[in-house]
Amino acid sequence: MADLQEAEIIVSGGRGLGKAENFSLIEKLAGLLGGAVGASRAVVDAGWIPSYHQVGQTGKTVQPKLYIACGISGAIQHQVGMRTSEIIVAVNKDAEAPIFDIATFGVVEDVHKFLPLFIEKLESEKQASG
Repeated sequence: MADLQEAEIIVSGGRGLGKAENFSLIEKLAGLLGGAVGASRAVVDAGWIPSYHQVGQTGKTVQPKLYIACGISGAIQHQVGMRTSEIIVAVNKDAEAPIFDIATFGVVEDVHKFLPLFIEKLESEKQASG
């Protein structure tokens, strides 16, 4: 996978994923897109993923062409590390989550419903084209 600070595409996961095992969805999506895996401080602190994936004030500052935030509420400490991304796509079931204030595109949906469907669609598109 791509280096977090050099990646043109980053797929990040937050507490909205529910448990560490669900990071496999983030890893799969990042792999399909040729991107890197990022994370919020909350999930790093919970031990779900190593700290070198952390984006934010106490993690890495990134500026990819595409940043996909999945289950991340968008605390200011996280925004500091990714708000200069060219395109920000936020997926969160809470329509009032602060991440939507800076998102280019927002999907108000549970990540557990959205991500498997999105991944399935990308996989079928890749198979059809190649």
